[in-house]
Amino acid sequence: MCVSTMANDGGLRKVFQSADLVYNQLLILDQHKLHDNSNIAAGDKRKPSRSLSEVSSSSIIKSPKINLSQHSSASLRRAVTPLIQSMEQLDAAALLSLNPNQDGNGAVLDPKKGSSVPPIHDRIVPYHRFHRAENTVRYLHAREVADKYTVGIFIFPPGASIPLHDHPSMVVISRVLYGELKVKSYSVVSPVHDDDVVEEMKEETSGTKCGSSPSRIRSSINRIKDFVSRAVLSSHHDHHAATQHKLQVQVNKSPLGVQYSSDGDGESSAIISAPNVTALYPDEGNCHSFVAGPYGAAVLDVLLPPYAEDEHRDCTFYEAVENEHGYCLTPIDQPSDFDCLSGEYGRFNSCDQY
Repeated sequence: MCVSTMANDGGLRKVFQSADLVYNQLLILDQHKLHDNSNIAAGDKRKPSRSLSEVSSSSIIKSPKINLSQHSSASLRRAVTPLIQSMEQLDAAALLSLNPNQDGNGAVLDPKKGSSVPPIHDRIVPYHRFHRAENTVRYLHAREVADKYTVGIFIFPPGASIPLHDHPSMVVISRVLYGELKVKSYSVVSPVHDDDVVEEMKEETSGTKCGSSPSRIRSSINRIKDFVSRAVLSSHHDHHAATQHKLQVQVNKSPLGVQYSSDGDGESSAIISAPNVTALYPDEGNCHSFVAGPYGAAVLDVLLPPYAEDEHRDCTFYEAVENEHGYCLTPIDQPSDFDCLSGEYGRFNSCDQY
């Protein structure tokens, strides 16, 4: 059934409208930064400054691509606030056509109301031969606007995970629709290019994990995002190609919407649960992983802009190794026990009217 025939979408259309608005704001912010940098480079010979409206009305048409990595998290946070607010206002039960209950049976929907819902991971179609694998995450496509943003929902079975991965030069806003997840979040400090790493990578560029190109999340012909295994770099590639994705990071200690709890062994875990919203930015929390709780989880993601290999926005999987400066993230192939498969459920189907 197409979304146009379904009256109550839980506020999803408002999310789309906010995403359009926020992207335009990011584009203006980007053009303003470009304009300022051009004036600084020109020095005393520069022409009188134009108004921001003049910049946005002329330059944007010529250069619609954005580079969010040149902006601070604070400025980006201000720009995406309307989108965060619209995602906070989503009615997850209506969006997923679920009937909440107050008996505590199922995945948490809203702890303040004591409401829960039955998880939907076993109701996604089509069924695949390995769809019941414990770490198979399903993806429901909602909307994609080329070069601007993508919107979709990740459906986690109980205990399923998405391994550690990055979002280069992107902003990602995530709303937990139901359930809870353990989160590991890292902020990139710098790429690693020290001599020891270079020597190490020289020995590893013949098909091992560090000699692999980035894992990719790409759109299919139906424009549905899917995780795709990386091809292996040939051994004749320069060793700099193998080191460029190795990152020095620090733990992101205060991600939006995340709470911390301690288990019986005194270990602290970062947890995000429904109905909270979290966000990451190019220099804050840009690498993260998720592990779903005992009832699974559903997470609505908005990516601004989308993954795009030709724009140097590939997605890379990593493993984290602690060192004296924090953690070093080393690129790895897509973990063999992880799959993300597109699917359909309710209003989320092959209809292109979204």
